[in-house]
Amino acid sequence: MGEAAERPMSLPVQERAMLTRDRILQAATEVIAQEGASALTLDRVAAQAGVSKGGFLYHFGSKDALIVGLLNQVMGVLDSELNVLADGIDARRGAFALAYLDYVREPTKASTDTAVSILAAAALDDDLLDSTRDTFRRWQDRLRQDDGLDEVKALLARIVGDGLWLIDLFGLAPPTAEERRKVLDLVSGMITDHGRRGA
Repeated sequence: MGEAAERPMSLPVQERAMLTRDRILQAATEVIAQEGASALTLDRVAAQAGVSKGGFLYHFGSKDALIVGLLNQVMGVLDSELNVLADGIDARRGAFALAYLDYVREPTKASTDTAVSILAAAALDDDLLDSTRDTFRRWQDRLRQDDGLDEVKALLARIVGDGLWLIDLFGLAPPTAEERRKVLDLVSGMITDHGRRGA
């Protein structure tokens, strides 16, 4: 990589702005994870990101705008990861449902970041969850329509996936690794004749 590529000021203005915006969103996630949603103030996030308050306000005009941006970012990442998983599944039907279940086979940092962001938004203003609700509705529709599953199986995949995610997040009497595997394999087997592709 050349010297020019290593110097942020040599980047085009739009690219520098995107990098700063991403740095602010990452700082917000870190503040929430380390100190809780109540610590999410404009000053605290700006300091964590290493930007002035004016620089912060250029990208996010309010705390609500920051929360919505954070939610949209993490939900977009999760959506992309689910799509990649689904594209890699060789199943006659239920690829997205199997991807939804595979995503929670092991707790991941991405799922924790998503949870932290959603909970922060809910704690501050329930209306800020509207776009996240839309994403979950879209996933439920895809489970039902794109995968050709009946509504009960589609809902079961979501309930099991979301339930394990919340169990991991809060440490709510988590199942053993073997129990987790058996539950996920059972539901996967209901979705497609050959379960988890021979697992």
